[in-house]
Amino acid sequence: MKMKNFINRIFGRGAKPPGTESKNFSGTGGYLGLNYNRSYENYKSYAYACINTRAENVSKAKIMLYRLTRGGKFNKEVIQHPFLEIIRNPNRRGHAFKELLHKISSSLDLYGNAYLYIHRNNSSRPAGFYHLPSKSVRIKLNPEMSQIDRYIYFNGKSNTEYEKKDILHFLIPDPDNSFLGKSIISGFNFTQEIDFLQNLYQKNFYRNDAAVGMLLESEKTLTDNVFERLRNEFRDQYEGAENAGKTIILEGGIKAKPYQAFPKDVEILPSRKMIRDEILAMFRVPKIILGVAEEVNRATARESMKIFNDYVIKPFAKICIESKFNIFLKENFPGEELQIVMEYEFEIDRELQLKALDIYSRYGIATRDEMRELEGFSTE
Repeated sequence: MKMKNFINRIFGRGAKPPGTESKNFSGTGGYLGLNYNRSYENYKSYAYACINTRAENVSKAKIMLYRLTRGGKFNKEVIQHPFLEIIRNPNRRGHAFKELLHKISSSLDLYGNAYLYIHRNNSSRPAGFYHLPSKSVRIKLNPEMSQIDRYIYFNGKSNTEYEKKDILHFLIPDPDNSFLGKSIISGFNFTQEIDFLQNLYQKNFYRNDAAVGMLLESEKTLTDNVFERLRNEFRDQYEGAENAGKTIILEGGIKAKPYQAFPKDVEILPSRKMIRDEILAMFRVPKIILGVAEEVNRATARESMKIFNDYVIKPFAKICIESKFNIFLKENFPGEELQIVMEYEFEIDRELQLKALDIYSRYGIATRDEMRELEGFSTE
């Protein structure tokens, strides 16, 4: 009960700690959504760094549009198309498509869901994308509770209802829910709370001159007025880092002494590292990407970044984002057999690549035309 009250004081009455969002179902044809009690700004420290890092890497995607053959294979790349025009200029707010990808990735990590409103022209053809904050969107199901009927967006003053066809809904698949996704944040137990409380502890520790506390002793019983005056004077003159080093002057036989030594019982540094590593593991972000260079050399750093690109960013983008854009293309441009591919190229060590080309040439491993092709030059 004490912990519950403490959490209420920190996060607000009725709020829940990170990762404990609940799903709401109500009535026939009811609403389905998440009680988002925390916003993006509430997630700081290592979690924020991981979410932002993942979003930055997702937004690096090179968007390629292809037309499929009857066998389901890629034909020539499509260079001119209305969808590509939307990619180049998504909306009138001046948002770049990379910015929308960043918002989609961040929303997925935090809420498990991300939404784009599909703006249409007078001919009902797609003409732009607008990001809708996930915490402000609810889903209304049909009377049979079997399909999504429409999306309801609350803008702070009123609700706006959108037809299903006008919302592009991205989600991280949830095995227990057919309509909503499961956020990465929800996978934490108490890690986020511990991270928050450790930061709060350290903040107060240094605010109080890096000391746990002071015990004032008096041989006489103090009246309420004297007690209040003494407490207020002590707080004003001696508490806080700005009053560090001041000589304590007391009266009436009152003595001051620390009632506890420095907090050796709480091993802050090892505990912080443990929390950091658990958060990084949950988001699958290598330490080196966040600038943590412990036990890392150039070779392991490069391999870590390549693994992050190939086995984290690519699958995440393909499953959660690329697949939804392909559904959008199928529904809005029927019969054109279009498919989007989000390509991610890992940065190549150019010096090592040139050395390899030199060896190919010197020992006749590859012909001149083959090496020109490797470099992207025409062989004609």
